[in-house]
Amino acid sequence: MNMAKKLSFIVVFLAFTYVMAWVKAYNQSSEYFEYARQQRDNGNLTYALKGMNKLELRIEEKYLGGYQQVIETWESSILGPRPGFYDQAVKEAEEIIPQLSEQELESFIEIYVQLDTRYVPEAAQELLKKSKLTGNTIMANEMSEFLDEAFPEQA
Repeated sequence: MNMAKKLSFIVVFLAFTYVMAWVKAYNQSSEYFEYARQQRDNGNLTYALKGMNKLELRIEEKYLGGYQQVIETWESSILGPRPGFYDQAVKEAEEIIPQLSEQELESFIEIYVQLDTRYVPEAAQELLKKSKLTGNTIMANEMSEFLDEAFPEQA
C-alpha cells in the first residue's frame, strides 16, 4: 500500500507539472500571437512574423514574439492539444513574406541571415521573384547566388 501511495504521488506530481508547463506555454504563445496580430494590423509585417528585434530590446522591456515563436512553441508538441491559434499562426506566417516590398525583403535578409535564418530562404526566393518581375537583374543575380551558396537545398 505504501508503494502504491508513492507511485500515485509521483504520477499526480508529473501530471501537475506537465499541465503547468502546458498552461505556461499556452499563455506565453497566446501573448505572442496577439502581439503578432497587432503588428500585422499596424503594417509591421516583419515584427508580426519574427517578433521584437532582440538586438533593440532593452533589459527592462518584456520580449514579445511573433508568429514564428508561436509556431516554434507548438510545432514539435507530441502530448496535449495545440491551441487553435497555432494553425492560424502558420497560415498568417505564410502570407507575410509575399506582402513585403523588395526593400523590406532585402532588409529582412540582411538582419536575419546572421540572427535566425528561419524564413530567410523564403524571403530570398521572394526577392528573387520580385527582382525578376521589376527587371532588377543585379538583385536577381545576387539573390540567385545567395540562395545557391547559403541555401543550396532551396535554390
